[in-house]
Amino acid sequence: MSDDLRGFIDKARELGECRVIEGAHWDVEMGRIAELALTVPESPLLVFDKVTGYPAGYRVVANPFSSSRRVALAMGLPLDLRGIELIRAWKDKLATIKPIPPEYVKTGPVRENVLLGDKVDVLKFPIPKWHEHDGGRYIGTGCMFIQKDPDTGWINIGAYRSQVADGNTVTFHCVPGHHGAIIAKKYWDRGQNCPVAMVLGQGPQLWISAMSPVPIGLSEYDWSGGLRNKPFEVLKGETVDLPIPADAEIVLEGEMPPPSVETAMEGPFGEWEGYYAGTRSAHPVVKIKAILHRNDPIQFGVPMLVGTHDDNIIQAVDYSAQLWGEFDRQIPGVSGVSFAYEARRRTTIVVSLKQMYPGHVKQAALIAAGTYKGATNVGRFVIIVDDDIDPTNMSEVLWALGTRCDPKSQIDILSNRLSQASDPRVSPEQRRAGDFTCTTALIDACRPWAWRDQFPKATKTAPEVMEQVRQKWGHLLFG
Repeated sequence: MSDDLRGFIDKARELGECRVIEGAHWDVEMGRIAELALTVPESPLLVFDKVTGYPAGYRVVANPFSSSRRVALAMGLPLDLRGIELIRAWKDKLATIKPIPPEYVKTGPVRENVLLGDKVDVLKFPIPKWHEHDGGRYIGTGCMFIQKDPDTGWINIGAYRSQVADGNTVTFHCVPGHHGAIIAKKYWDRGQNCPVAMVLGQGPQLWISAMSPVPIGLSEYDWSGGLRNKPFEVLKGETVDLPIPADAEIVLEGEMPPPSVETAMEGPFGEWEGYYAGTRSAHPVVKIKAILHRNDPIQFGVPMLVGTHDDNIIQAVDYSAQLWGEFDRQIPGVSGVSFAYEARRRTTIVVSLKQMYPGHVKQAALIAAGTYKGATNVGRFVIIVDDDIDPTNMSEVLWALGTRCDPKSQIDILSNRLSQASDPRVSPEQRRAGDFTCTTALIDACRPWAWRDQFPKATKTAPEVMEQVRQKWGHLLFG
C-alpha cells in the first residue's frame, strides 16, 4: 500500500504501468489521451507534465485505477489478484478494520507553499477541461472535501466534483443525502458558512475511503488508518479548523456560504454514466481563503471516461466487497458479488448465490436493492445467478441470463427508487418536476428452485478441473 500519491506513482513506474505525457493541452486534449488509453486492457497510469501554458512539474494524473495490479497496490493486496478473488480479498480486509484516529503533526510537505490573500489563484494549476462539452474546467474529479459536523465534531471526507468559477471560487456538487450535503445544510440552516478543505492530490488509500460507503459518524481518516494499521498524519488548516493530510499535494481552504447568499453556474459535465445528462445550473460555491501545495504539485484526476476497458476498477471492487460483507451479516449462501464495471459500475449488481431454501433468490435480490451499500444512486438492475457463475465474468452472467431466466416469471420491478440529475434516463418531465427517481429490475437468472435438480446439466468444466488443465497446458496457450 502506497502512503502518498508520489509513492503510488513511483511503484506504478516500477511495475511498468506509468506513462509520462509531455506537452498536452489542458483544454480537452488530456481527456482524449486518457480515453484513448482505455482502448486496451490493464492500461497504464498517465502523468501529464509540461502542460501547455504551465511550468514543468505542475502535473496531472489520470487513469490511476485502470489496471487490476494498481488497484491491488492501492488497497495493499497481493498484486496478482484479479476478478472475484480481488473482491474477496478486499472484503476480508474490510472485515478486520479497527479504526485508528489521525495524528496531528506540526508541519508536512503540503506546507512547502502557503498562498494567502491576493496570491490565491487556482488557475496557477493546469486544471483540465476533460470532455468536449463540459461547462468548464474541473478542478475536482479525484478530489476530497473535508468537513466537520457542527453538532458532533465528526470529520467527514467525501469525493464530490468541483468546477472552477474564477481564481478564488470553485463549485460544490453533492447529491442530496450524501454526507457532505447533510453537513453543509446544517451550517446553512443556521445562516452560517460551512468551512471546508478541498484536497486535490492524496494517497490512493485515503481517496478510496472518500468515495466508499463509510458509515455516517465514522471519519474516513479513522477508517483508512485502520486499513493500513497506522494513523494518518494531519495538520490543522491554515485558515480553517479542519485536519488536512500532511503529505497532500494541493489543498484549498475556504468556506461555503449558504446558496441563498452566493452560487455559481456549474455543468454540464461528462458524468460517470457516460452522458452529459445534467444541466447547467446554480451550485453552492467554495470561497477560497488559502492554497497550500507541495513543490511540483500533482493533481489527482478521475475524470469519468467511457472506454473499451474500465477507467476506475477500484470503485467496482470496493462497492462489491462492501455489499458482499453486508450479505455475510444477513444471509448464507452468497459466493460472490460484483458491481458490473461494463455497465458503469453502480447501475448493475450481480450476486452469485448457492440456493438453500425457497425464496432465497428473492431475499438476496431485495437485500442488494435495499441495503445502504447496495442501494446506490441509479441502480437499474440486480441480477442473481447460481454459484457456478462468476459474477465478474459478464460472458457467464449473460449465459445465465439468456438460459435460466424466464422474463415473465423471474423479473420484478421496484419503482420510486433514488436516482440523481446525472441519470440519462430521467425524462424531461421528471426533471422539470424535480422527480429524480428510477425503477430497478430484480432479475432471477438462477435455475428454478422447484425443479432445480431436473434442470439440464451444464457442459461447463468444473473450476478445479480447469485449473489443472491450466497448470498443465497454460504455458503453451498463454506464454
